[in-house]
Amino acid sequence: MRVAGSILAILGLAALVGGMLFFGVVMAPLVFLHLPIGVAGPFIRGAFPWYYGYCVGAAGITAVGLLLRREFLALLVPVAVIGITAWLLLYLLPALDVMRAAHDVAGFARGHRLAVWLNGAELLAATVLLIKRATKLL
Repeated sequence: MRVAGSILAILGLAALVGGMLFFGVVMAPLVFLHLPIGVAGPFIRGAFPWYYGYCVGAAGITAVGLLLRREFLALLVPVAVIGITAWLLLYLLPALDVMRAAHDVAGFARGHRLAVWLNGAELLAATVLLIKRATKLL
């Protein structure tokens, strides 16, 4: 079970970190660079549920792997990612849509900044955990 747990934890973390980097570094900039803003905004908003679902899935795989290894402290990272991402999807994104519709530019900017910071914190925590897991293999 320990080997299976290690494999799941590392694959889950690699998928999580890779997916988050791809979305933030490649996908979002390309969308806003190559599509008119009136198309880019709705397109990227439509991608967020898929992105967040992917993050929850990858963090879930990581969590199963860490559970199999009985690494309960490390398990806090994927559990936090799942919780924060679910909150972003179920609460913050709909709230941002309401702010956008109400032309609340300041509120939208604050909410967007919070989402970016939370996503960055998740990415940092997952990256640190991935590096720690990978260096145990050396």
